[in-house]
Amino acid sequence: MVEAKERVYSRCLCYGPPTESGFYYDIYLGEGGVSSNDFSSLETLCKKIIKEKQAFERLEVKKETLLEMFKYNKFKCRILNERVNIPTTTVYRCGPLTDLCWGPHIRHTRKNKALKIHKNSFTYWEGEADMEMLQRIYGISFLYPKMLKEW
Repeated sequence: MVEAKERVYSRCLCYGPPTESGFYYDIYLGEGGVSSNDFSSLETLCKKIIKEKQAFERLEVKKETLLEMFKYNKFKCRILNERVNIPTTTVYRCGPLTDLCWGPHIRHTRKNKALKIHKNSFTYWEGEADMEMLQRIYGISFLYPKMLKEW
């Protein structure tokens, strides 16, 4: 889903952890937003990416290199400056996307045979109302389509 969001919105990806009920990813869109009307096109793009069987590659990279790499994204730089207190950290590369992540990940995108984007909301960076407003998109994925239907 993260790669699809990057392709569609070309904005600042922020943060996206797994949760007990799937996952979410926050993205900064400035004045823009995502509506439930956008879910179908995002899911279609996700399915295309899944079919490409893109491998997830874990890389350990120097913090200073990542600060340069993500200099266009103040949110990634904040994460690096405020949360990474060691000389290196991990990123995962999948297709054209490289993102901060501690992992682990599945081997490749085709392991997600069924995906559903099911909710969106707004939040603030770090939960602070005086910080930037972010768009949060929630999703869930399963190994088999039958599991999604049962969900």
